[in-house]
Amino acid sequence: MCAKQVAKKDTDQSPTLNRRWQDLRLVAAELKRLRCGALELCKSILDNRFIGVASRKFFADLPQDQRHYWIASLYALLMPPARRRRLAVYFTPPHLARYAIDVLTEAGVKPGVHRILDPASGGAAFLVPLASRIANDGRRRGLTGNDVLCKVEQTLSGIEVVPDLANLSLSLLTELLSKEMAVAGRRKLQIRIERANALTLGGPQEPYDAVIGNPPYGRIFRPSQRLLKDFAPVITDGYVNLYSLFVKRALDCVKPGGIVCLVLPLSFIGGSNFSSLRKHILELARVVRLDPIEKRDDVFLDVLYDLCVLVLEKKGGQRYYIKPQSSLLTANQTALELGHLDVPLFPSNRVWALPDGVQNDLLFENGLETLQDYGYVTKTGYFVWNREKHRYRTGFAVRSTEVPLFWAHNVRPNALCEPLADRSGMDHLGFVKIKADNNAVIATDAIILQRTSNRRQKRRLIAGIVRRNRVPGRKGFVSENHTILILPDPKKRQKLSLKTLCRLLNTEAVDARFRRMSGTVSVSTKALRSLPLPASDEALKAFAAVASDDEAAEIAYARSVAGSGTRKSRGHAARS
Repeated sequence: MCAKQVAKKDTDQSPTLNRRWQDLRLVAAELKRLRCGALELCKSILDNRFIGVASRKFFADLPQDQRHYWIASLYALLMPPARRRRLAVYFTPPHLARYAIDVLTEAGVKPGVHRILDPASGGAAFLVPLASRIANDGRRRGLTGNDVLCKVEQTLSGIEVVPDLANLSLSLLTELLSKEMAVAGRRKLQIRIERANALTLGGPQEPYDAVIGNPPYGRIFRPSQRLLKDFAPVITDGYVNLYSLFVKRALDCVKPGGIVCLVLPLSFIGGSNFSSLRKHILELARVVRLDPIEKRDDVFLDVLYDLCVLVLEKKGGQRYYIKPQSSLLTANQTALELGHLDVPLFPSNRVWALPDGVQNDLLFENGLETLQDYGYVTKTGYFVWNREKHRYRTGFAVRSTEVPLFWAHNVRPNALCEPLADRSGMDHLGFVKIKADNNAVIATDAIILQRTSNRRQKRRLIAGIVRRNRVPGRKGFVSENHTILILPDPKKRQKLSLKTLCRLLNTEAVDARFRRMSGTVSVSTKALRSLPLPASDEALKAFAAVASDDEAAEIAYARSVAGSGTRKSRGHAARS
């Protein structure tokens, strides 16, 4: 299937998934009352030995691929929640697994011919549909049952850290290939699913042609020195996330020219904690495609990330360079082509940018500037309320030992912000006890932004203004840690006024560009520092001449790029 085409619709549409998850929780609640292991219960359902009314009703008429997915998901629900989260046990829905396999084959991988590894195979979400494709192809070609089994066993491999899950995967594959096993007189499937942690294993004796998978996500807070050393190329400033490690391991496991296809959180394309990962990917591979997945709360159990399907080709193959593609996999399982992904041509920790889906312009073009060029710096909000409640109070007048506190809910687009304590409409203020000469106290005018947004908000960037002469007490202020401040750099001249800059940041043009380079609802200071903005002179002219801020910003961007050559020439002449 080409990524442009529509994937076949099936029973796991979004409303059905929601209902199914609710029903499965009832099944799990029913089965938890029994004194049986999770693996034993799942195998009994796989063998059509239903225990309880709810499980019989849930699994009775499901197609095989749906049945396998929900049995694996039931295993996850039967685990203690803390252990499930610690091991990051969740499973890829059939439609998403099919899509990932489709783009893998589109990149040239042939199931049944090329050797494929899933390094976090879980409930065989990828191994089962891959084996199904091999079996269906063998049946069409008239291969014997034993020949089909040999193709599956010789070309598919998995690694799984949870032993019971590895056993469950083998049971699911055995059921899938039961006809071939009966014809071949085989009682046991010899597919290799290693019970181990892929991150602690050495490289394979013979590299694979492809790696596919949905690795676990989550931060490791106390990484060992061995892990920090082994995975140093993908670790930034000591921040360790499981999926970064699995990306490196996947690239280590494939041969030159081999393909890696992984379902990952989209946040790595712009997150400051993943700059080393981005650079390492570009050092070892070329990006074939990156397809965002339209956000659905019910895609994975206990997972709230924005996700994507990433396809890489390890360097060393014979292919010529092509621009990486990007399509949006929508909730109704339609893949809508967006255009070309904007990634650096050479290894760099620079952020990646999704195409806009309309003009497909490069995000980081000549002629654009940044906040630093404008003469501004960024700073994360200082005060963490739930850690220092003893220093916070509400009232109507500031004391000599305090300064006002600005909250994220105080921020309104282009509005003058007030340090109101809550959203109730009451006019009492929030104050923090702090010395006036503390570096955390802001004593200048500032732009204040919400640091976290939600997917229902029209804009990711929401910016207001704080004026120092309007702050109660006039000694300065602090803001909470869910805000970001943009402040005049005292060492530079500000090319745009604070008010004009605030208007610019609140435009659709700037917000759309920020979304292209940010795969998360959070706004980071490093992302803001990298955000391409119009040339300051073009922004000043456009905002002075055009009434609509949105229109002015688009004009400023267009003129900045179009006039970049002239602007460089003028700058060169002035320096001469």
